[in-house]
Amino acid sequence: MKLSGLRRVFAVLVGLVLLAGGLLKLNDPVGAGLVVAEYLKWMHLGFLRSLAEPLAVFFALLEAGTGGALLTGVWRRAVAIIASILLGFFTLLTLALLISNPDMDCGCFGEAIHLSHLQSFLKNVVLLALCAAAFIPYRNLGETPRRKYVTFGIIAVSLVAALLWSYLRLPSVDFTAFAPNTELSVSPASDREFDSSQVSYIYEKDGQTASFPLDALPDSTWTFVRVDSPVRGETLSGEPAVSLSFTDRAGEYRDELALRGRVLVISVYNPSGLGERRAARIRETVEAAEANGFTPLVLIAGVSPDVAGFEDKVYTADYKTLLTLNRSNGGAVWIDDGTIIRKWSAVDLPDVQELRRLAQKDTLEITVSYLNRGRILAQGFGLYLLALLIFI
Repeated sequence: MKLSGLRRVFAVLVGLVLLAGGLLKLNDPVGAGLVVAEYLKWMHLGFLRSLAEPLAVFFALLEAGTGGALLTGVWRRAVAIIASILLGFFTLLTLALLISNPDMDCGCFGEAIHLSHLQSFLKNVVLLALCAAAFIPYRNLGETPRRKYVTFGIIAVSLVAALLWSYLRLPSVDFTAFAPNTELSVSPASDREFDSSQVSYIYEKDGQTASFPLDALPDSTWTFVRVDSPVRGETLSGEPAVSLSFTDRAGEYRDELALRGRVLVISVYNPSGLGERRAARIRETVEAAEANGFTPLVLIAGVSPDVAGFEDKVYTADYKTLLTLNRSNGGAVWIDDGTIIRKWSAVDLPDVQELRRLAQKDTLEITVSYLNRGRILAQGFGLYLLALLIFI
């Protein structure tokens, strides 16, 4: 392989990583904003908190756009310089994180992949080295076919469209702690009325499951499956379950309400940004939920539970908890017997007919369908970008 060809391979490798990192952030711009807010706090720039999300979007678009430009080979010298500066900045930033070792994630790949500070730094060092091998000296970087400018233009528009979709809807793939199919537990703080006699140990044998109390467990021919109790502390795999903590007017934890039967949680992490129109839509959703056998819970961050129209269903929860539960302010989450089934954005809240239809279907089928739809959407978008790069 000629040296020019090898340099081009290095440029493509850098472009792939930058495009992947940018796409994962564009999939969840609200989450990316949380990461930038942590950076600002770490740098003692907390007063710029309102700029966290715009900065996150800017860097996500810049990262993905630079990756797309490297892959298509447009404006090679200018893009090479931009990529070098960007990776140099990331390398210095992750070096500072490695030295100071704060309790935070670098957010290099959004919520999808979590790296240690050392891993983040080494990743950026490798990319910076590839960047140097691909571009230095910044001349004789080759010519770009004119059609590739068209390809890059389509990719750029597609990236903006993906960003708008994530804002108006929800992330296509949910990497948060409250992703669909997650099993919830009661937080330790709310575990004050726990009765150990209510604990059941579920075992399986020959395709049949049975429940046993602690003092009468079966022999070794049975296989342990899970623990069922008012405090659902473990998932089916034995991993610690996630707690959704919220309190009532008296300040008492009422986490157990989200674990009983069919529950529809409306999460409002920014009450001041709700607006009367959206509040009215939430009231309609609460009424629709009650009409179809759901227990509606309206969780609001940072304020006393006092919202006209459904005061008895309003509880207070932590801002970050609600932002993690649903990235859409005023969005809905269906929880069935403590397991998250699916989510809706604030602009797509379910009506009476939809809830009635869903209530008649198997919850596992709904969850699998919901998860597959998001994955297919994300994979389809990735294949679409790949097709653009190959065929145009």
